[in-house]
Amino acid sequence: MSNAIKYNLTDAKARKAKPETKAYKLSDGGGLFLLVKPNGTKLWRYKFRLDGKEGLYSIGVYPDISLSQAREQHQQTRSLVAKGINPKTAKDEIKAEQSMQAKRFSYYWQAWLKRQTLAQGTRTDLVQRVEKNLIPFVDKKPLDEWTKRGLLEVLELIVKRGSIETARRMAGVLRQIFDDIIILGELENNPADGLIRLLPKPDKSKKQNFAHVIDPKQLADLLRQLDERAPRLDYAVHMAMKLIPLVFLRPYNIRHLRWDYINTPSRLIEIPPDQMKTGRPFIVPLSRQSLAIIEAMRLLTGEREFVFLTSRGERTNTPMSENTTTKAFQRLINPETGQPYGVGFVTSHGFRHTASTLLHEMGYNSAHIEKQLAHEEANQVKGAYNKAEYLAQRSEMMQAWADYLDSLKAGADVIPIKRGA
Repeated sequence: MSNAIKYNLTDAKARKAKPETKAYKLSDGGGLFLLVKPNGTKLWRYKFRLDGKEGLYSIGVYPDISLSQAREQHQQTRSLVAKGINPKTAKDEIKAEQSMQAKRFSYYWQAWLKRQTLAQGTRTDLVQRVEKNLIPFVDKKPLDEWTKRGLLEVLELIVKRGSIETARRMAGVLRQIFDDIIILGELENNPADGLIRLLPKPDKSKKQNFAHVIDPKQLADLLRQLDERAPRLDYAVHMAMKLIPLVFLRPYNIRHLRWDYINTPSRLIEIPPDQMKTGRPFIVPLSRQSLAIIEAMRLLTGEREFVFLTSRGERTNTPMSENTTTKAFQRLINPETGQPYGVGFVTSHGFRHTASTLLHEMGYNSAHIEKQLAHEEANQVKGAYNKAEYLAQRSEMMQAWADYLDSLKAGADVIPIKRGA
C-alpha cells in the first residue's frame, strides 16, 4: 500500500457542508471521508479493507478534530492496516493501556476501602498506614510494571524501620487489592501473592504488651514531668499527655476526641459507636482532674471540632497524627539516667495496661476495670448492650485513680490499698 495519498477536501468545504435529509460523505482520499449527518453532526471516518473484509474506523468529530488532525490520524491507522493490524483493535488496546496508566494503585485502593466494613478507628488507622507506607511508592509506576521483587523492596523499607507487623499487614492489603485488579481483568498475575512469606516473622519470644510502667516510683517520676510543659511542645499535645493516664482511652480516641462528645454537666465523655474499636457506644466518667484538663482546652479549641487540636492542626482542622503523644513520652527525661526514656519504656497505649495492673492490685472489681477499658467478651450474649453499665462504680473508681496519681506526684510513699480495706 502506497503512502502517497492525494487529499482533495478543503477546510472551507468541510466547514460549509450543510446537512441534508439523508447522511452523505465528503471524500478526502485514501479511504478518509467526512460523514455529514441530517442533524448537522460531522464525523471523520476511515474505510479500510483487511483480510478481505471491510472495516470502518472512527477518528472523531469535526471541527473538534480538524482536517489536518484527521489526516494525521488517518496516516497512522493506514500504516497499521498496511502491517495487517486492525486499527479498531489497536485503538481499544491503547485505551486500555491509557486507562491502566491513569489508574494507579491509589485508585484501586480507594475502591477496595469503600467495600470494607470497619470501625472508624480501625479505618483511620489503616488509611494512615497505607498512605504512609504504600501510596508514595506504589503509585510511582503503572500497576502492570510492578514485579514481586519491586513490591518486596517497598515492604522491606517498612521492615528496616522495625515495623515488621505493619509490613506484614501491608503485604496483605497489597495482595487483596491486586486480587481485585485481576478479577476486573486488568492484570493476569498478582505480583503481591506470597509476599508475606518473604517477610520476617515477629519474634514471639519478645512479644509483650505495649510498653508501660507499673512501678509506683517510676510512674510518679513520669507524672511529675507531665505537669511541666517541655520546651517547644505543642500545648494541645501536652494536655493530651496529661489526660491519657487518667481516662484509659486508646490513643485514637484521645486524638479524635470532639467537643460534641463532652457532657460537662454530667462529667462524662460520650463516644459514638463508629469511633470505638468495639463498634459500640462508650461512656467515660471524668474525674475532677480530667475535667479540669478538658476545660482548660476549651479556652483554646472550644469553638473548633477537636478538643486536642494542635497549632498545625488548626490550619486544616485535622487531629494530631498517629504516635504524636507516644513520641512525646519518649522524649521525656529518665531521672535515673538523665537521658530521654526512648523506645520501650512507655507508650500512649501502655497507660491502659498501667491502670489495669494497678487497679487490680488495689482490689477493684475486674468487671468494672474491663468495662472502663472498653473490653467486651466476643462470646458475650446479652439482650441489649448497656453503654452505661457499672457507671456509678466506674465513676467512683476513676476518681480514686486520679487521686492516687496525685498522691504519687506529691511524693507520698503510696502503697495501693485494697479496695474496701
